[in-house]
Formats: sequence, structure tokens, C-alpha cells
Amino acid sequence: MMTVFLLGLVITGSPTNLDMLETVVLNALEPVAEQVSANGLESVSLNIQGEHEGGWLIEQIATEALSRAGVTVYTTRSEDGWMLNLRPMELGVTYAQTRRSWLLGGKQIPRLASCEIAATLVDFDGNVVLTAREGSVIENVISVSDVVVAESSTEKWANGEVSDEESGNILEPLVVTGVVTALVYLFYSSRN
Repeated sequence: MMTVFLLGLVITGSPTNLDMLETVVLNALEPVAEQVSANGLESVSLNIQGEHEGGWLIEQIATEALSRAGVTVYTTRSEDGWMLNLRPMELGVTYAQTRRSWLLGGKQIPRLASCEIAATLVDFDGNVVLTAREGSVIENVISVSDVVVAESSTEKWANGEVSDEESGNILEPLVVTGVVTALVYLFYSSRN
């Protein structure tokens, strides 16, 4: 994963969509891992619920976060083990409307990676010991030409949709105002 992150930084100068999603998932799961560890657990079985295509990313990051917190993770549940259920409520990248960095600058697009995860810790008797809902959001701005490089060719769910509309375009109103002002000036200056 680190290789993908570094490659994305080298090519675009900013993280790829998957890099951003990895960061927001880690930010959302670290508090959950700390709470599981605070319950004194040494091991837990992990269950990713729901049908989200990014479940593999949540499982991978959850395993890493729990291991950092000193909790061993199993993928199958034993009879006397604890179960951590994770359900992605929101996970993806969205793009805002394109805009220009300066009056005549290149087009840029704000990019937002967000994650919200519902976690439930269940003991060996089936009692719910902990429920949590954690989330994280990261925003950055990239060049419209870098969108293709930042998106994933294999994980389509990690790609947002780019709008054709442009917001904050100040050049067009300035040109129209300038032309109208020039015509009014010419009209009144030619009468004298």
C-alpha cells in the first residue's frame, strides 16, 4: 500500500483517491481500536457487514489499527471469542464543481474523501458491550488533468463523478462588464 501512495504522490503531487480513503478509514478506526483495547481484549474476531465494495479496505485497515492497539485479529469466530462487527455507513470520494485557481489559471477541482463506520463489539455470550459510530473527512484540491491519475482503474467505487459545470468563474462576467463599459464610453464620447 505504501508503494501505491508514493507512486501517487510522485505522479500527481497529491495522494490518489485510494490513498485518501485509506487515511480516512484509518482515522475513523483508530478510536474504535483504542476502545476495544481499553476493554482489556487481547484478541477479537472481525466481521465486515454490508455489501460495500470497499469492505476489503476496511478489513485491512481495521486489522492494522487493532494490531497497533495490541489486539490480535481473527477472521473466523471461535466459540468463546469476542466479535467486532464493522459496517461502512459511508465510504467514497466526491468532487465539487471545478474552479480556476486564478483569473486565468488552470482548472482545479475540490476532492472530498469521507468515511463513516458503525462498530459493535459483542462478547462470547452475544451481549453488545460497545457501540460506536466514527467518521473522518479529508479534503484537498487537485488539477482537473490529475483526476485521471488520482482515480483507481480497478476499484471503481473509489472514483467520484466530475461535474462539467464550473463555479466561481469570474472571467466571463468581467469580460461582459468590460465590453458593456467600453461601448457606453464610446457612445457618450462620440457624441461630444
